[in-house]
Amino acid sequence: MKDRYQAILADLDGTVNRGRSLIPGADAAYNSLSARGIRWLFLSNNATSLPSDLALRITDLGMSVSADQVVTSASALMYTLSRDYRDARVMVIGELRLIEGIEAAGIRVVQDPSRVDIVLVSRDTGFTFEKLRKAHVAIQNGALFWATNMDATFPVPNGLEPGSGAIAAAVAAVAGRPPDRVFGKPSPDIAEIAMRTLDLPKSSCLVVGDRMETDVLFAKNAGIDSALVLTGVTSRADLHKYSFSPDYVLDSISEITTLFD
Repeated sequence: MKDRYQAILADLDGTVNRGRSLIPGADAAYNSLSARGIRWLFLSNNATSLPSDLALRITDLGMSVSADQVVTSASALMYTLSRDYRDARVMVIGELRLIEGIEAAGIRVVQDPSRVDIVLVSRDTGFTFEKLRKAHVAIQNGALFWATNMDATFPVPNGLEPGSGAIAAAVAAVAGRPPDRVFGKPSPDIAEIAMRTLDLPKSSCLVVGDRMETDVLFAKNAGIDSALVLTGVTSRADLHKYSFSPDYVLDSISEITTLFD
């Protein structure tokens, strides 16, 4: 495999880190392969932080990562807004950093349901009935319904917390339909940005992640090889539940170097 892959597209939460701790051996694998010329991008469905925030967080944990090495569902969202929806008025159910990023891109964020073109739903620890009501009214009035990702849970050091998908499901229930568009994995939107950044063919890349229904399915949808690690959501016993499979199964990202020996 050592001559086949030139870049690793690695998930973060549950794959490289869990909360404020690195997965044991992740830094050694990163440093070893980087020294051998293997390039790394980190692909995250996390839209509560901007790529620069996530890069700093991982760097602080002991892996030197730059902002241009991180691509998130928010990256794909902002790329689409900037390219195709510059004049859209967006209602955001999400954390402050996501709102700040959208506004910094020159997109108008509004709260009046009668003036909304797009309802964007993400992970929001301040989610309330009033936010749900306003989103419902806006969608009834004809607004598009977008979600950054559909992850039902989010890994934290002591287990799992509700994720963007849980909130999107609440909005979908009152809207009577699923989101019109989802930007995070398993949607291939992030792959477009990753391939443009790396300027490599998909056959030279390997997706590494801990979730079958997001990371591995994303790789399948994008036409990229994948490795599942068992340090996050999916266990080895879960594999039979899926109609698709990863190309490799590793106990941890620390074992990724074995594919290059």
